[in-house]
Amino acid sequence: MRKSCLVLLAALLLVFSSCSGKKDEKIVLTWYQWFDAATHENVLKPTIAEFEALHPNVKIELAAITNDAYWDRLSLDIASGVEGDIVTLDTGAGVFGYYSQRQGGAFIALDDYIKGYVLPDGTRLEEDILLIDSVKQDGKIVALPYLMFSAPVTAYRVSDLRAAGVDPKELDTWDSYYEAARKLTRDTDRDGRTDKYGFGHPSNAEVISRWWHMHWLWTMGGGIFPREEGPYTADRLIFNSPQNVQAIEFLKKLRDAAAPSGDTNISELHTMFANGAISTIQIATWTLANFANDMSQSDYMNDVGMVPFPAAVVSGRRMEPVCVSWGNPLAISSKCKNPKEAFDFIAFLHSKDAQKREMVRASPTNKLVYDEYSQLFPKQAEMVQMVQPYEMWIVPDIVQWNQFDHVVQQSIKSALLGTKSVQAALDDGQAEMVRILGQRR
Repeated sequence: MRKSCLVLLAALLLVFSSCSGKKDEKIVLTWYQWFDAATHENVLKPTIAEFEALHPNVKIELAAITNDAYWDRLSLDIASGVEGDIVTLDTGAGVFGYYSQRQGGAFIALDDYIKGYVLPDGTRLEEDILLIDSVKQDGKIVALPYLMFSAPVTAYRVSDLRAAGVDPKELDTWDSYYEAARKLTRDTDRDGRTDKYGFGHPSNAEVISRWWHMHWLWTMGGGIFPREEGPYTADRLIFNSPQNVQAIEFLKKLRDAAAPSGDTNISELHTMFANGAISTIQIATWTLANFANDMSQSDYMNDVGMVPFPAAVVSGRRMEPVCVSWGNPLAISSKCKNPKEAFDFIAFLHSKDAQKREMVRASPTNKLVYDEYSQLFPKQAEMVQMVQPYEMWIVPDIVQWNQFDHVVQQSIKSALLGTKSVQAALDDGQAEMVRILGQRR
């Protein structure tokens, strides 16, 4: 009898220990994103620390993936079923292509989680978050909006334009911009070499360079498909259209006349603008945060001006700029074993304090803090307002977008660097897009 009681007691202790262990077990959630080290330290980690204090059984781990490698890595990991629990997406880099890689969807539906959800600070997801239903697949919400961005406008150094006798109004059209950029390109120290450039535009085949190219194509009436609208079939591709050829030929002429030569990337060019070596360049909302970090406060506030992206004038007809507004929504992997905790975290990223931290690089999606945004970051708010009057397009959200993105980058790089004629580069790009669309999935 005594032996039986001891065995029973041992069994009960084992069961209790097992239950206690599960209760105290730490839930680790991996967050896939491409944000830089400064954003990790100054924005993400403070928010994560606040969340973990409220949820001591949850730990958030930031995956270390660079922007340039992110989309290829995400595609490969979804196909292998090993992506992070929480996935950052980009409505300007396609959503459907990643969602559709897994039967039934790579990301879970969030509708039931969102309904009636209120954050500790009183933020109601359904009522207070902008674009709450903007990312849908199969009729269901598959991501929360998180951040918003706008582009492009032309940034200029006020002192450079004044010294060269250039009025900012001269940046209004492509042709007048070309002449102004040439005036701004100078040898200021008279050593026989250009040390001040009137324009900067990337040629490097990196993911982000696509945005700097597309607005020139769109404003001229080109793009990949007409107005980037479906149906997305090979017979509707316009990548080698006369409009695109004209846009890239102009861009190459402007770059050759007034921009740093060689295979430059956007980060290098923005640094040159901040350092005073480039006088005008196109920017997105997040670029202003980089300028604020790289410039003195006085130069940033007083020597950075902004005007709208230039309009094209063709046969006397003015073609207004085409802009873009996009976001970085957060999705939860269908492989995530703890979707409730993952949702609690992505919801927390929409809290007032979390959104305030993000203001330095993006527009908040929590409308309860939007008034503070314009007060704390007037240049960002000015830029958002500047693009609002214009048409907004977005790249086609197709399964093949990741492949198309690489084609756009490589084709335009070849054209801008002169390794192929503009027509040949775009013809080759069009042919590759046709081939990609013809592949079976």
